[in-house]
Amino acid sequence: MTKLYEKCASKGHRKMLFEPGDLAWVHLHKDHFPKHCKSKLQPRADGPFKVLRKINDNAYEIDLPSTYGVSTSFNVADLSPFFGLEELRMTPFQEGEDDEDIPAMHARSSPNATNQGPLTRSRAKKLQEQVNSFLTNCNFYT
Repeated sequence: MTKLYEKCASKGHRKMLFEPGDLAWVHLHKDHFPKHCKSKLQPRADGPFKVLRKINDNAYEIDLPSTYGVSTSFNVADLSPFFGLEELRMTPFQEGEDDEDIPAMHARSSPNATNQGPLTRSRAKKLQEQVNSFLTNCNFYT
């Protein structure tokens, strides 16, 4: 009976394992990150951050900057895997475009610019588009 209860209780659960060196998004909860979650329009995840070590199957230590002022160990429920810039999630309403307009993105693309704010999914997609544009315009065989 215990195995049957365990099977029913874990029916909707998915096993998520990270290895040291993997990248993961950290979910920002307002009770854990009060400085970063001031309104419901703020990004709900930040990162990607590197997984430093596995504490157990449910907890991982993340390479989180000290500016956050929280513990660097996170439950697996607060993490989601980072698959790369090509596989960013989009809703069907976006039709390949982001609703967020970042006017200062071109000013930050210079080598002397500093990174301002977290790397959100929309900023990561813009950065990937700039890199792809640069690589297509570059002539490597001259």
